[in-house]
Amino acid sequence: MESQESQRIAAALASRAETAGQVADGMVSAWQGIEAALSPVIGQRGVAMLYKRSLYLVAPSHPWLTGMHEGVQSSIDLDALKSVFAQQHAAIAAVAGGAFLQTFCELLTSLIGASLTERLLRPVWAHFSSGPPAQDTPP
Repeated sequence: MESQESQRIAAALASRAETAGQVADGMVSAWQGIEAALSPVIGQRGVAMLYKRSLYLVAPSHPWLTGMHEGVQSSIDLDALKSVFAQQHAAIAAVAGGAFLQTFCELLTSLIGASLTERLLRPVWAHFSSGPPAQDTPP
């Protein structure tokens, strides 16, 4: 079931869909916020494992994400994440990013409950969805 929060996430990514680089920057920003919010609660390795599982679950629908979950151990490789998203068409990257973040939220909710998930991630989503679109830097 898709939550209101995941709908907002997808909408925020879609609003950044002018370029794939902007979507990639938005994904990096979201994951930096997620790591900062959750690492004190479930540890950096716990965040990385949920990240890895989310990638694994979303990859069948977005084959270009296949293999991204391999090798993730105790931290998230944001450079690799940014690179793979930046190589896609903006709309495709936005849809996949929304699905990836939604899957992560659903996994986290299944572990700690909806109320705690919302409280922990509220500042991340507030910043992510209300901030200006990420800036795309030229290569």
